[in-house]
Amino acid sequence: MSTFDQLTGMLPLHSLLHQRYRLVALAGRGGMSAVYRGIDTRQGDRAVAVKEMSQGHLDESERKEAIARFQQEYQLLHELQHPNLPLIYDTFDEDNRWYLVMDFIEGKTLLDLLRENGGRPLAVAAVIDYASQLCDVLSYLHSRNPPVIFRDLKPTNVMVRDDGRMFLIDFGIARFFKEGQQQDTVLLGSPGYAPPEQHGSGQTGPRSDIYALGATLHCCLTGRDPFHAPDRFQFPPARMYNQQVPVELEQLMQRMVAMDERQRPASMLEVKHELVKMKLTAYPPNAPLRSSVPAPETVQPVLPGQATQPTHLPPPANMYQVPFQPAQPTSMATGFVPAPVPASAAPARVWTAGFLLIIALILVLTIGGTLLVFNFSNHNGGITNLDSIVECVLAVVFIVIALGASASVRNRLAVTLLVVPVVLTTIAALSLLAHIAGFAHADSLGGLFEHGRSNDIIKGGLVGTSIISLVWLFRPYQLLDRVVLLIFFGAATICSLLAVFATPGDSSDSLAVYVIFCLIALMLGVLIAARTEQVRRLRA
Repeated sequence: MSTFDQLTGMLPLHSLLHQRYRLVALAGRGGMSAVYRGIDTRQGDRAVAVKEMSQGHLDESERKEAIARFQQEYQLLHELQHPNLPLIYDTFDEDNRWYLVMDFIEGKTLLDLLRENGGRPLAVAAVIDYASQLCDVLSYLHSRNPPVIFRDLKPTNVMVRDDGRMFLIDFGIARFFKEGQQQDTVLLGSPGYAPPEQHGSGQTGPRSDIYALGATLHCCLTGRDPFHAPDRFQFPPARMYNQQVPVELEQLMQRMVAMDERQRPASMLEVKHELVKMKLTAYPPNAPLRSSVPAPETVQPVLPGQATQPTHLPPPANMYQVPFQPAQPTSMATGFVPAPVPASAAPARVWTAGFLLIIALILVLTIGGTLLVFNFSNHNGGITNLDSIVECVLAVVFIVIALGASASVRNRLAVTLLVVPVVLTTIAALSLLAHIAGFAHADSLGGLFEHGRSNDIIKGGLVGTSIISLVWLFRPYQLLDRVVLLIFFGAATICSLLAVFATPGDSSDSLAVYVIFCLIALMLGVLIAARTEQVRRLRA
């Protein structure tokens, strides 16, 4: 299958889909879907949004799951009727792709509004109005039988038209609430906006959407994106960033983002009631909706008991996130992440600072630790079977890393690529243990652990593990990730083959070096492969 077949957003303009929908422009692309602006030639050239989902880069199990979610989105929207929800018209499949046809909405997301405002907070009156509309539509969803939980409320999934009317978009992970279910079966949502229970600690319900709404309001009123926060479950008081936020609104948001869902408001109706009271009290109907919040340089965080006179002192260095880049006015369609993807909606990345730190620590601990052990042994008369002991420890570390990784990936092939090497390495580790314990003689288990055969088992296990790990290169990863995996798994394969073809005249130290470096390369490669697999699923 060609690369083109695996991509979305590559259809020629003016293409006619389903003998009915003519594509006019690419509106946006993200993950494994894209959205086109089109016209319905059978309905007087009515403007529509055509959402495209590719299946070419998925294996069979992933394809079924993706199609099921796509069809779920269609069923949800098709059955729902609300002024703040897009209209759904049609769905069909064509040329190994699924398409969803819906109402085209001309507007901007809340994130676009933040970007156009230079990353500064939006006007409080406008945010309260948007929040009230969100309460209406979410309350409608929660009142369905069974209740529909949106589960992915964030600034990029709220579209605002020029007349102020907003729409809730992208129902890709919405689900029905099942009474009595203790825990969700899948972990979905956007980090920073998804509540703790959505990360596997419990069942998501209406109060999960209340948490996400509180996080979204906090972002709009502070310009602080929780996705980039060191602790995504911590929301500092909004008035530290924006003194125009009423105390009552700040207190309401803190209740909405409470870690314990029992401490959150009971329903969206309760949140709406509080918002209406605030708007009527502090913001009359003719209040301007455009932001008048000063630039970040003039905002001074207010501490308890401190006077609130404005000053021009710069805020602390960690007070503000990197400002959003100004957005070009664009037409936005429902159900997609706009392109280019803004900072807070950026797809998950493999090479984060934290992950690079983990890789560096493993390198230092394994290579540095090995050198220290051998240096200590050389200065203390030597330790019997030291090379086998080090190899056995590294093999155990590799097994632990691979087992942990296999528990965090969901693709069957990926699990197989982790479990089979674990089996082979376990056999090699047992052979090493037998050699260390002194069982490596001719009459042990029919000669299985005889010294020469023990070495063959170790080398064979490492060769098999290295070659099997090369299959990771055929997973649908980005080029850079494949190159990195090739470096590590390629190095492991070369070291394992050097160990196999080492001549009898080679020193035991050289053989130990081959085995040790093979194990180190394998454990790092497996860690990177598992991380890449997880990120690929998040991007999808």
